[in-house]
Amino acid sequence: TQISQHASVFPAHVVLLCFPLSVPPVIYKVSEDFTVNEGSNVTLTCLANGRPDPSITWRLLNPSAEALDVGEYLEISGIVRSQAGRYECKASNDVSTPDVKYVNVVVNYPPYIKEVRSSETPVGQAGVLHCEASAVPQPEYEWYRDERRLSSSQSVSIQISGSRTLLVVANVTEDDYGNYTCVATNRLGVHNASVFLYKPGTGRDINASCCVCQSFWLLLLSVLSVLLKC
Repeated sequence: TQISQHASVFPAHVVLLCFPLSVPPVIYKVSEDFTVNEGSNVTLTCLANGRPDPSITWRLLNPSAEALDVGEYLEISGIVRSQAGRYECKASNDVSTPDVKYVNVVVNYPPYIKEVRSSETPVGQAGVLHCEASAVPQPEYEWYRDERRLSSSQSVSIQISGSRTLLVVANVTEDDYGNYTCVATNRLGVHNASVFLYKPGTGRDINASCCVCQSFWLLLLSVLSVLLKC
């Protein structure tokens, strides 16, 4: 027939056209939150699927949300305290909204006494000495007068609130004037500083910056105290 003749002349062909399938990005593996000591090497992981292959970008959200490296792995050599915080991993491939995950990183570091405030107090009044340290974990505090460790009593009160401690001398006498030492301790180290209770009219600068004491006996006592708690 005429149809069969045409069929034999023009054989049928089936053409399959394959179009790439677009798949939104999905992060399927990300590092868990963790705590690390200052100076350690850190690797953050963020793995994602999608089509086309998603691009992975990192940001440290605090304090400035600065852009970091690009790639599945973020390497941090010798991490420092300023690099602690919330890290953002973003996977994007322009198919849809990027997928975002977060990793919280805590960096432990030894105490550093960043502020002390001495006091110029008349006899008979209450003198308050201030000491504040930065540390992770939170520091424990001790106060010393000469080589004697102080504890709360009728004459003195030791108050601790977070990263700050106060030594309150309830009723200042002539014998109370002089140098006191604030000691901040955590399992990573010890730091100490001098704080002064002045007699009015001595001409001292009670707002002077922190004066660090390097007294060997005091450091030794503090280190032994830490070791005994371990």
